Amino acid sequence: MRTLAIFKRIMLQRRGDPRTLAMMFLAPIFILTLMYFLFQVPSNNAYRVGLKSDNTELTRALKDMPNDKAHLKVISVSENNRSTMNEKDLSAIVSISGKNIDVSYANQSNGTSSAIKLLLTQVIQESQVKATKEETKQALQNLISKLPQTSGQSFSTNFRVDTEQYKVTSHYLYGDPSSTNATFDDLAPILVGAFAFFLVLLISGISLVNERTSGMLGRMLVTPVKRTEIVTGYTLSYGILAMIQTALMVVFTYWILGVHHNGNIGWVFVINFFIAIIALLFGLLLSTLAKTEFQFVQMIPLAIVPQFLFSGLIPVDTMPVILQAIAHCIPVYYGISAMQEVVKRGVGFSGIWFDLLIMLLFAALLYLANVLALKNVRRT
Repeated sequence: MRTLAIFKRIMLQRRGDPRTLAMMFLAPIFILTLMYFLFQVPSNNAYRVGLKSDNTELTRALKDMPNDKAHLKVISVSENNRSTMNEKDLSAIVSISGKNIDVSYANQSNGTSSAIKLLLTQVIQESQVKATKEETKQALQNLISKLPQTSGQSFSTNFRVDTEQYKVTSHYLYGDPSSTNATFDDLAPILVGAFAFFLVLLISGISLVNERTSGMLGRMLVTPVKRTEIVTGYTLSYGILAMIQTALMVVFTYWILGVHHNGNIGWVFVINFFIAIIALLFGLLLSTLAKTEFQFVQMIPLAIVPQFLFSGLIPVDTMPVILQAIAHCIPVYYGISAMQEVVKRGVGFSGIWFDLLIMLLFAALLYLANVLALKNVRRT
């Protein structure tokens, strides 16, 4: 009977807690639905490839890729270098000189590089077969023209077709798919930023909830201390801890583990610090909305999962248009985008200033939201 009484009490408590019921029953459905649409890759995905060529036949074959499947969007370029690749937003540059083919992959995504390599191989093989057929046809015509015109004459010849094979050489601006660390190198900028966001949000949020439940926050709010001073104090204190955490993660990833990077590592510190500050302010905001640690933990899946899904683990440019619009409303998207620009493409401030500006605006909005949320806490 006592067990039944405990059971009834807990069920009655949960019935009066719609937040818990929503997190248990609706949140998983929302997350699964989001992932269902995120993992739908468009069938007509195009890869931007630069082309520098003196081989008109192979050039024509590349530009005439069938459009009923993933295809190459070929753009003529004059130079094969990183600057050209970044300016024209290319995934690879193909340089063709006679039978020699030199391919430089940006390799920002191993999946993209593999897809382009497969498509290029298909085009080269088809061109090779076509060239062999043409040369065979020409050799047969030459042979027929040399056949004796009158009967009784003897004729002998060696029939041979010499078709020179294309020679393909590949280079990678970032990492190397043949390396044992290729997958981690590919994901490192995403993982560093995403973990920094998650850990700072979790620690800062729970800490403020503890101060609220212990009464410390309430006592501060009845003193002359201003709400802006409270938010600024928390931001500065946890901001210093976030800077130390960021430094440790970046140093360990890019110096101890030796993950490849093309750009200035100083910008990686700056970007991760912006991500940590946004996570800190976001965590503080959630903690002011939650009255207990349990309520804060309930909010974590809906706060964290979208940040991870739109961080770059799934290429945003392959998502449906509506989801791409949602991604541009997620602060972590801009941080990870800037990280990949620096680490994989080697750009500097001129290539990431817009992402930094957007993150600064997110931080300012979250700061104001925290000040307003504390006003409600004071009333309670």
